Amino acid sequence: MAGDDWTWVISLTIRKNGTYSIGARQSSTDGPNYKLPSIYPLRRGRQVREAIEEIFEDDSLSCEEINWDEIQQVLAMHTPSLAQEIGQTFVEDNIIEKEQERQEEERKRLEKSINEWVNKANWPRSTFSHSITNAMDNARIRKIVFTYVQSYFAIHGLLPMGRHALTESFSVQFPEK
Repeated sequence: MAGDDWTWVISLTIRKNGTYSIGARQSSTDGPNYKLPSIYPLRRGRQVREAIEEIFEDDSLSCEEINWDEIQQVLAMHTPSLAQEIGQTFVEDNIIEKEQERQEEERKRLEKSINEWVNKANWPRSTFSHSITNAMDNARIRKIVFTYVQSYFAIHGLLPMGRHALTESFSVQFPEK
């Protein structure tokens, strides 16, 4: 409520069996305390990090930001190996994110070159007389040609050249380079 003085406490408990649990509790001077259920058993840094992030996704805490530097400093004093494991998760995620970005750039580059190749290809255009129907049919056929070029490239590692029969009644003339 407005005017309440409250504080959140996030706790990490090291259990007897060597696992961890994460909990959160809100203390308020003017109202009832609010406690989130603990998350356990957690064995590795990745699980502890995900549990902390899950707690901060709770409606009551969703406006708060996670201060990972502060968390890691406190953990380093008490459980340095766990702090190091959590730090390593950020490094791993950064590597994965960069690889995904690289793959996305490669996919876009390939898609662009396939689009340019399809634009150079010739095939029979739609014969529908109505302009909207004609445009829709041409777009459908172009998508078929585009998908064919994608599949061809995935299998052969190069773009198709010359005449290719996509069906018995439909063939496409691709450029010779």
